[in-house]
Amino acid sequence: MLNSLPSMKRKVGIALLGVILGSLPLLAQEKLYPVRQGLDVRVLIMADRSRFSVERAFQHKLTVGFPDDDKVSFVPKTRTPLVLLWMRIQNTSSQPMDLDVAKFTSTDDAGRQYSALSLEEATKKIVEGASGGSLGAKTLRGISLGRVGNTPPEDQLKDDIRRYSLQSGQMQPGAVRDGLIYFEAPQKKKFTVSIVLGDLWSLPLVFSTEKQK
Repeated sequence: MLNSLPSMKRKVGIALLGVILGSLPLLAQEKLYPVRQGLDVRVLIMADRSRFSVERAFQHKLTVGFPDDDKVSFVPKTRTPLVLLWMRIQNTSSQPMDLDVAKFTSTDDAGRQYSALSLEEATKKIVEGASGGSLGAKTLRGISLGRVGNTPPEDQLKDDIRRYSLQSGQMQPGAVRDGLIYFEAPQKKKFTVSIVLGDLWSLPLVFSTEKQK
């Protein structure tokens, strides 16, 4: 029973964060779908066509795609356009491995390249783009994720963005890490982006706002 408490707190935290972020205007993150373009045989598109699965034998396994309700019950709503993806990685080697999100890049269909946003950059853009820079304290008042009641809503949101974002760092053998990764989005509604995951996977994984047949 006690072992289930952290899991329950995480689920409650995600659900309440969904309530908080659901009150913010304008969904600026278009849903993205994997695009098959002569992919390496080690790259699969999952049966539900929502994400890529990649494996480097005896090194690591990863999946990456648009976050869905099975993984996370919120998508930050903000006026700032962002490419938002959920990534899970497992170190399948016998040695520690370094995960460096800063090495991830995105290239749009016009050839413009964007580096992955740092956690601080992504947080700033989400917060500034939410309700014109205000987090809507009136809407948020009284909502608590188990913290001290006088915690400022903006600080609370920043804490939760940090908690559910993919963190750089060393991963021990067998370790699993997952979370959101962020890039600036092209300034148009329909677009295609090619994501390169640094040392993890140097070939582009292509996503489009248009679902593939």
